[in-house]
Amino acid sequence: MNTRALIAMLAVAVSTSACRWTPYCIECTEGGIVDSSTMDGSVDAGPADASNADRPACVPSDAEELCNGLDDNCDGRVDEGFDLQTDLLNCGACGTACAQPNAELECRMGACVVTRCQEGYLDRDPMTPGCEYRCPVFPALMREECNGIDDNCDGRIDEVENLRDPPTDLCRNTPGTICAMVRPVCDTRMSNTTWYCDYPAGVEFDRNVPNGIVAEETRCDGADGDCDGVADDSFAMLGRTCSNDQRGACRDEGTVRCDPMDATRTRCDLAGGIDPVPGAPMAETCNGVDDNCDGTIDNSDPMDPARVREDMVNVRRGALDFWIYRYEASRPNASATSEGDSSSRSCSRAGVRPWTTVGYPAAAAACAAAGLRLCTGPEWQAACEGAAASAYPYGATYSATTCNGGDRDAVPGGMVDHQVSLTGALAMCRTTDGIMDLSGNVKEWTNDARDMSMPPIYVIRGGSFESPERGLTCQTDLSRARSDTAQSTLGFRCCSDRAP
Repeated sequence: MNTRALIAMLAVAVSTSACRWTPYCIECTEGGIVDSSTMDGSVDAGPADASNADRPACVPSDAEELCNGLDDNCDGRVDEGFDLQTDLLNCGACGTACAQPNAELECRMGACVVTRCQEGYLDRDPMTPGCEYRCPVFPALMREECNGIDDNCDGRIDEVENLRDPPTDLCRNTPGTICAMVRPVCDTRMSNTTWYCDYPAGVEFDRNVPNGIVAEETRCDGADGDCDGVADDSFAMLGRTCSNDQRGACRDEGTVRCDPMDATRTRCDLAGGIDPVPGAPMAETCNGVDDNCDGTIDNSDPMDPARVREDMVNVRRGALDFWIYRYEASRPNASATSEGDSSSRSCSRAGVRPWTTVGYPAAAAACAAAGLRLCTGPEWQAACEGAAASAYPYGATYSATTCNGGDRDAVPGGMVDHQVSLTGALAMCRTTDGIMDLSGNVKEWTNDARDMSMPPIYVIRGGSFESPERGLTCQTDLSRARSDTAQSTLGFRCCSDRAP
């Protein structure tokens, strides 16, 4: 090979080398390098050795080989010592370093591979270099808490399979209620994530409260809304007696029930009331009822304009001018079947059992409570005799059946039966003034004292259902009793100096 051809070949080789070719080094020995010490391009015109005229002379080099696509040390090799398949600084190509945020990497087959993330970081997005996800909890927990946070740093929040067990005492599980099988659930409500209890329909609960159940039931609906084992227990008045807030005969009572139109309240159910349908205020009568609805039963105050209009008869005989009960006295709550038990005052009413088994003091007190008094002997006799001064209230001649005396058979058939009659029951046993039962039925106390020893003795008039003919006259005053006498044949009636 001539010199020109060798020089041309070397020129091509040097073009891919870091060595600079010097034309003065015509031949290189084995293992030598092209001399690049001459940097100005001058030509060495020294004589050539005829023995090595075909080989250029080379100068050895100690230059460091770099990874740059060049033969920096002029050894004929490019980038020797660099493994682009595993080199972290030159991975796949010179200058391509494996460096990504928050990650540890390896160069594998010429590609950068994340081997692990730094503590507190996670690689969630394959399209984003490095470990871009910063763990919200450091150090990360083994299991998730129900709190809306990725506690175990796996990129998921509150995943069911990793959740810690819920609290065992959070939900109300009263046996026998619809809450018995309720369990906690991890949920986010009103931006708050925690354990909640999901109760079924019918339970009153607030979704913002972890336990869920309201402190007290707000609905009156017959359901156990707070699962405490008692329905509607916050409505303490349920089932109690209530009223229309009126008094006397105008009052109606019922039962407190849930309001079907408004479940948040109760109402007084008067439809199925305890008392009969109430009436409007009426004139007060002596019957144990507040007829005029003023709050006072059987008003008896003489100065009260609403007082009872007593059923009394005005009797005028000579110097006497007074008022007397039309009927024998009865208790306010007396009826056709019962004498009653009220002792608040006396009444003059027809068709009821008369007040008997009463001593003088009690009889006088009953009249006084009505604003009246017991009749005197002369008053009683004047009322019985009438204007004609008859022996009997119905006339001058005795009749065994006109009044209820000892000769009258109260129950027809068989032996003669004696028993008290209802007031005014015998229509013919009356005076011309319309006063009833002054002969027979029950004897009557009069304010006619005959012995003021203790106890005093008073005259009792008119006879009873057991008295014979002579004891039934208007004039008989021989029947007398101690003031503490109380018999089933003894009653009374009241008188007054003023009109009822």
